[in-house]
Amino acid sequence: METKKLVTGTVVGAVTMIVIGRLIFDTVMVGFYETNGAAAFGVGREAVIWPALALGTAALAALVTVCIGWSGAKNASDGFKVGGIVGFLVWLGVDLIYYAQFNIGTSLMPLVDSLLEVVRTGVGGAVIASVLERSK
Repeated sequence: METKKLVTGTVVGAVTMIVIGRLIFDTVMVGFYETNGAAAFGVGREAVIWPALALGTAALAALVTVCIGWSGAKNASDGFKVGGIVGFLVWLGVDLIYYAQFNIGTSLMPLVDSLLEVVRTGVGGAVIASVLERSK
């Protein structure tokens, strides 16, 4: 994949995923996360560390961009599928490892969190694939 396409996909994907993530996790599903936080109540930061959030999301967007390139996804629908699968598998793995090692969520958290990630990274993947297809 060309550097320009990787950078473009990463930037548009990260911006999209930050916006969608804030809507899903901080607005729509905030009650679920408060209820299922296990013993970790009160561990959330008062203020988000935006540079860390942006870099972490950019890393995920870069992974989705690379996977879209490898898969040959050519439209928003293909991009959604690739992004959704990548997001689901990444977060299911991370959430299960966190559940196994830390007391920060209930047993329901890994499943719900990774399913919600299908939406966030799926939409990000759709935007990435659309932008990359238009840039040809």
